[in-house]
Amino acid sequence: MDTLERNKANVHRVFDEGFSQGRLDVVDEALAPDAVDRHPFEPGEPDFRSHLKAAITMFRAAMPDLHASVEDIVAEGSTVAARVRMTGTHTGAPLFGIPAAGHSVDIEQFHFIHSDDQGHGVRHWANVGADELRNQITAS
Repeated sequence: MDTLERNKANVHRVFDEGFSQGRLDVVDEALAPDAVDRHPFEPGEPDFRSHLKAAITMFRAAMPDLHASVEDIVAEGSTVAARVRMTGTHTGAPLFGIPAAGHSVDIEQFHFIHSDDQGHGVRHWANVGADELRNQITAS
């Protein structure tokens, strides 16, 4: 497998195995220990790996049927760009402090990931659709 395909496969794993299946160990396998995320962390989250594991846990607790599918993915050099669709039903734990009301969620996200020579993610930028997600879980 060439470098570009390896990097794309690594990104796929985070969404397929992490978000869709709840396998938190894939985060440690996919990200470098010193990986940096461009999103602010919650208090008590010391690094990107912890932040991503907490996000996966939060989303899966709120939407037990959560599914993340990589709709488009391209790679050039050490960068992978992915358009991801996340779907689920908010039937579990509160999400962003909003109690579950059984609303369906369907959001589009955009991710850019720089990888190191071993294919581990080292830097991440994203538009995760948080406002749209809030709108969908509070819809009447």
